[in-house]
Amino acid sequence: MQNRLEMVVGGRRQAAVPVAPLFAGRVSAGNGFFMESQRVGSFELPDHWIPYYMVGVQFANRKTTRYLLDGGKIREDPIHDGSCEVVVPQEVRRFRFEGDGGFDMVSIEPTVFQEIAGFPQRSPLELVKSWSGYDPVLKDLVLRLRADAAAGFPAGALLAESICIKITEELVSRFSIGKARLPRYKGGLSGIQLRRALEFVDAYLDSNLDAGSIAGVAGLSKYHFGKAFRQSTGMSLHSYVLARRMKRSQELLAKSDLPLAVIAQAAGFSNQSHFTTVFSTRTGISPAAFRNEKRRTSVSWNESQWTDRVGS
Repeated sequence: MQNRLEMVVGGRRQAAVPVAPLFAGRVSAGNGFFMESQRVGSFELPDHWIPYYMVGVQFANRKTTRYLLDGGKIREDPIHDGSCEVVVPQEVRRFRFEGDGGFDMVSIEPTVFQEIAGFPQRSPLELVKSWSGYDPVLKDLVLRLRADAAAGFPAGALLAESICIKITEELVSRFSIGKARLPRYKGGLSGIQLRRALEFVDAYLDSNLDAGSIAGVAGLSKYHFGKAFRQSTGMSLHSYVLARRMKRSQELLAKSDLPLAVIAQAAGFSNQSHFTTVFSTRTGISPAAFRNEKRRTSVSWNESQWTDRVGS
């Protein structure tokens, strides 16, 4: 299983950067997306190419420059803090990196890229050209993914998957050669597809749900399913699952004396800390305060009901 970003040198795969990463690992339930965070000093790479698409954010603590061999000539490419880069597969490159900086890079397997793009018949090299510069949208997406990965994916697979898909969609719609368009899905899900999906979510809400498993119940690919689900419900799949987890946790808080850690697990949150953070952010009060408020309201209502009955 892949455990580092890789490049191909002389026909053999090797780690893309010659130092240990801060983070490296898959960032979706499938094998299509991988992320690596690096902080590096000066180094040099020989002629190489990468076997997948990559998009990332670059960092520079001081003057940092990459010297690229481009068309037989050395081209100076200053690295600016917070700038982005998009790289295509099979493009031969050689460069020297001088300075103190780093990057957060996300790789996308060509087969996954093509499936999301909806062009399985076209060569990956026809879709996207290499590019670098400032891009607030890509920067925000990559940094959100890095934060989620650094926290151990507390929201489960769905949030990371949705960010990865959004990154890919941005590449297709904005960095394509020609006029590539993302496929449109008309009509959403059928009634039975939607019912099966919603029932599956409720049945497995306490597990680490992923888009592939839910889409499989509807008989669709997870990329097609996500679009169709939004058309049918007006919500992203991640937003819907989070709403259901909030509702279940509120019901358990109001109707049981279960510990918060048990409620967090039953509602599908990764741990009590994540549950408390999400619950407090979305409701404005902590789970414990919500439970106390519900009990106080219930007691007040029961006392009022008893008084009314006695008075009658």
